[in-house]
Amino acid sequence: MSQLCHEGLFHFLSSPDSLKSICHIITFIEIPFHFFGVYCIAAKTPRRMRNVKRSMLIMHFSIICLKLIMSCLLIPFMMVPALAGVPLGLLEDWDIPLSFQMYLAVTGPAVTGITIVAVFENRYFLVCNNFYWRKIRIPYILFNYLTAFLCFLYPILQVPDQKTLTTAIPMIFVIFLVFVQAIIVILLIYHFFYTERFKLSENTTQMQKKFMKALFGQFLLFVMILGVPVSVFTFSMFLDDYNQGLNNLCIIILSLNGLISTSAMILLHQPYREWILGIFM
Repeated sequence: MSQLCHEGLFHFLSSPDSLKSICHIITFIEIPFHFFGVYCIAAKTPRRMRNVKRSMLIMHFSIICLKLIMSCLLIPFMMVPALAGVPLGLLEDWDIPLSFQMYLAVTGPAVTGITIVAVFENRYFLVCNNFYWRKIRIPYILFNYLTAFLCFLYPILQVPDQKTLTTAIPMIFVIFLVFVQAIIVILLIYHFFYTERFKLSENTTQMQKKFMKALFGQFLLFVMILGVPVSVFTFSMFLDDYNQGLNNLCIIILSLNGLISTSAMILLHQPYREWILGIFM
C-alpha cells in the first residue's frame, strides 16, 4: 500500500501542469509571509541591533527574489539525469530569452547565499572591529557579488539562441560557492566568539551570541533547502536514474525556500518571536 501511495504521488507530481499549479499555490501562500517578514525587520528590530537592519533587509529581499524566480518566473521542469529542461513560468509566457532564464536559475541561489554571509560579515565588522578585516572587507564583498553575477555569463553566451535548449547547468558552481561561503561563516563565528579582542558587557555578549546562533540557523536551513535538491539531482546523474516526479518534488522544495526561510527568521530571532507570542498570548 505504501509503495502504491508513493507511486501515485510521483505520478501526480510528474506532469508539468501539477508542478505549475503547486508552484502558483506556494507563491500565493508565501507572499503575505514575505511582507510580514519585512515588517518584522523594519519595525521590530531592537534599537540596539539597528546596525544590522539594512543587511537583514537585503538578505530577506534576496530570499524573496529567489522564491519568485523558482516558483513564479521560471518554474523549471527539469529532466534529470539529462540535465535538460524547459521553463513553465511567467518569463516563458512573456517570451523572455531562455538564456536569461537559465542565468537567473543559477545566479539567484548564489546571490542569496552571499547576502546571508554578508549579514555575518556585518556583525563581525561592527563588533570585533578587526583592523586587517577593515582593509579587505570591501574588495571581499565586491568579489563575492561580482562572482555571483558574472560567473555564469560566459557559459550562457556560448549557448546558441534557440527556442528549445538542452544544456548542463553548472550546479557545481552553486555548490562550490555556497560551500566556500559556509567555511568563511564558520571561521567568522569562531573568531567572533573566541577572540580575545571581543570585550563587551555580559548582556551585550549574550545578545550578540543569540543573534549569531539564530542567523547561523537560517544559513543552515538555506544550505539544506538548496543542498537536498542538488544532491538528488547529482545522485540521479551518477545512477542514470530518471524519475520526473522526484525531479518536480526537488523544484517544489526549492520553491518553499521563501516560506521556510521567513518562518525560520521569525521563530529563531528572539525579538520577532517574542512579539509574535505576545500577540497570541
